[in-house]
Amino acid sequence: MVEKQSAQEIAEGEHISAGESAWATARNSSRLDAEMAAQLRMVLSESFRTAKTWLELIRALRIKGFYLERKDGRMRLRDAHSHVEICTCRFLGFPGGELETRFGEPLPEYL
Repeated sequence: MVEKQSAQEIAEGEHISAGESAWATARNSSRLDAEMAAQLRMVLSESFRTAKTWLELIRALRIKGFYLERKDGRMRLRDAHSHVEICTCRFLGFPGGELETRFGEPLPEYL
């Protein structure tokens, strides 16, 4: 029997070391300074642009130390080390609604 994993459990999987990342200090977009926001967009934009499915996006983000969570109607990027919310996907230029339209389904809770 195949065990289902949540996006968070996947994010905690391979390529993630214990501790806190530099992004964990930015608990929301208002705490990201302009330079940090630009770096975050540069680090993640290719993953968002090239993913063809939720699974591809989730895996690409996991490798970079992040995961997604849908909460209060918004798609949020979280740090996989500390589980701190970093910002919304809209802040990065990839609104959750557009991602759901592109991938044809809502963000899966379990994979």
